[in-house]
Amino acid sequence: MKHLFPILLLLAPLFAGAQCPDTADFIRPPYLQRGDTVGIVAPAGKLPLKTDTAKVRQRFESWGLHVKFGAHCADREQPYFAGTDEERAADLQAMIDDRSVKAVIAYRGGYGSVRLLPLIDLGRLREHPKWVVGFSDITMLHLALRRLGIESIHGPMPGSFLFDEEDPSAESLRQALFGETVRIEVEPHPLNQPGEASGRLAGGNLTVIGSATGTPEELLTDAPTVLLIEEVGEFVYRIDRLMQSLARSGKLGSVKAVLVGHFSDMMGMKKFGVADADAVISAYTRPLGIPVVFGFPAGHVEPNAAVYLGRRVTVSVDEEGARVEFAPQD
Repeated sequence: MKHLFPILLLLAPLFAGAQCPDTADFIRPPYLQRGDTVGIVAPAGKLPLKTDTAKVRQRFESWGLHVKFGAHCADREQPYFAGTDEERAADLQAMIDDRSVKAVIAYRGGYGSVRLLPLIDLGRLREHPKWVVGFSDITMLHLALRRLGIESIHGPMPGSFLFDEEDPSAESLRQALFGETVRIEVEPHPLNQPGEASGRLAGGNLTVIGSATGTPEELLTDAPTVLLIEEVGEFVYRIDRLMQSLARSGKLGSVKAVLVGHFSDMMGMKKFGVADADAVISAYTRPLGIPVVFGFPAGHVEPNAAVYLGRRVTVSVDEEGARVEFAPQD
């Protein structure tokens, strides 16, 4: 038992936040202002060999922001990760604890964020809130923050910034950081389901959501929830398996609306007998009788709009398209 006690201490902040999100007020970090500092970390995969961090710094400086890179952000000694678990966790914790840093932005995803959860104290963000930004593998951090009742930003990361052409995704991140995102409009889609509903926005990468089942970060949908899902590079039978899990767990049946983002680079459609992943998802969402938005601009291809997770949103869907409106305050 004495050997177990240190492990329990490490996990205590996570279990302390394991509650239905609406049992406590959600905390909204302050929006950024010109002159603020953002911290960039790499909690998952290591940066590509020819990464130009100078261009990333210049992009944020063009928004009037200063940039601080994590100590191990560019580490390439590990085969896959940007440093050891301990090094990546230390970088993330340092940015969380640094009072001068107003937003913590993951450089890229991949895999590895889940390995940091026993080593960090995200609960400190309830004391000194700041935005945590990213998508894909960073969904695991978003799920943990949801259980702590802290808003975060699901959106583009510097690793996907465009520098030789117009970059609407990066601009959407700037708007979200500065509090300018109030509404997202989506073109009509033949699989959309009409209606209007409200709830707190949750979700992200579908595989990561599924992998969190049974953990302290598991997505809870007993409080009014609008679910966002996206995925990349999966066989469609695996998408079906994940949707089965959401349905059989009762999560899918209890959400108020679903936003279906990009399901890009899908594989095995012909063998599974479907045109695309949207057809698989629609089979599960169609019977729910709730608003469902296909073609929502979030995921691994352009455009990838930044959205506030944990924020109350209203979803409206009709023959003219869909609208997602973010509540100005709770």
